[in-house]
Amino acid sequence: MRRVYIESYGCASNMEDAQIMVGLLKGAGYQLVDNPHEADVNVINTCIVKTPSEHRMIYRIRKLNETGKPLVVAGCMAKAEPQVVERLSPSASLLSPRAVSKIVEAVEAAAGGSRRVFLDDDGLSKVLLPHFRSNGVVSIVGISTGCLSSCTFCQTKLARGDLKSYRPNDIRLAVSRAVSEGCREIWLTSQDCSAYGRDINTNLPALLRSILDHVYGKYFIRVGMMNPLHFKRVEIESLAQVYSDQRVFKFLHLCVQSGSDRVLRDMRRGYTVSDFLKIVSIFRRAHPSLTLMTDVIVGYPTESWEDFEETCRLIEKVEPDFVNISRFYPRPGTPAAKLKQLPADELNRRSKVLTDLCGEISMRKMKEWVGWVGEVLIDEAGSHGEAIGRNFAYVPIAFPGTDSKKLIGKFVEAEIVAARRHCVIGVVRRELG
Repeated sequence: MRRVYIESYGCASNMEDAQIMVGLLKGAGYQLVDNPHEADVNVINTCIVKTPSEHRMIYRIRKLNETGKPLVVAGCMAKAEPQVVERLSPSASLLSPRAVSKIVEAVEAAAGGSRRVFLDDDGLSKVLLPHFRSNGVVSIVGISTGCLSSCTFCQTKLARGDLKSYRPNDIRLAVSRAVSEGCREIWLTSQDCSAYGRDINTNLPALLRSILDHVYGKYFIRVGMMNPLHFKRVEIESLAQVYSDQRVFKFLHLCVQSGSDRVLRDMRRGYTVSDFLKIVSIFRRAHPSLTLMTDVIVGYPTESWEDFEETCRLIEKVEPDFVNISRFYPRPGTPAAKLKQLPADELNRRSKVLTDLCGEISMRKMKEWVGWVGEVLIDEAGSHGEAIGRNFAYVPIAFPGTDSKKLIGKFVEAEIVAARRHCVIGVVRRELG
């Protein structure tokens, strides 16, 4: 039995790709090992969303090369920057995000001393491919790949191509299988969930209704990141209505990237701050306890200090529970990489100002949950083995002193007793099953 080592980085879509790779390899009789020195073939599933991520990938490819074992480089770097991979590891086989089904062929070729390159779309629906979940409570179900946007700063289009939505029946079947196998938390994910169905004459609200109407059992759905550009007003209101189902986490991940309309135009985001605010207002009116997450890029090349202040004012006004803050990094092959960049010290200054602001707001929002009592799904283990769970609004709740092995996958009645930045502290009152 040949042995394979896999390490994976990046977003939920990349996590799903890694699960598919493991599922296919196990099905082909391969043994997965935890040490690259013990493997016959090493696989790295790459992420290059930011420059530090790319540097990490370069470092890891070099370290894996040092083992002397054949290498397969998969993921976004393989597709968007194959020349970089080939320079680092000329003999490595390449596997793009849209050719995950070819992992067994790539590994077999590498094990046999040859090199294969799979960078074209395999044409398959990923959702029906075998998945091996490291966490049996959570199932990642991709609903589409690629995107419709043409942002000036992002390599997603280079790595994952144009939008390709998977068929509702396939997605519904994947969710049904996951629930029947014991999963209690379903992550519907893609590069942009709000664009789902534009290419196959359907939309996200219709997909959710289809799942909720036909998949029975006790589970929660977490809808992944959405983009204000692709929402029509009727779909926003319809989606907010679908969120009323108790099986949908009251969690909205809506990226804004900047609080300045001028910068949004320069980024080619295709929406305004007003569009973002309208969507947030509709959801919060329908779901007052909604958890809001957004994304902000600090230091886009054309961002003035006044533009940055507009972003800070927007965050102060909206008060999101969580914010993914990214310093701007020029990514190869993107229009923004050709622009004059802001000084590093200025990027650091703006990043610190916004990080401090978002931390204060998050702490304030978390304190509002203290005293809440209700049902929580234990869905993961903390760094010290303690149980971590989520309530109906997808608020992360840590339970110090508990044993996650005894509680994971169970529903408990819990009380929130303290707040921290970005999470709350809970006490388990009793197990519910």
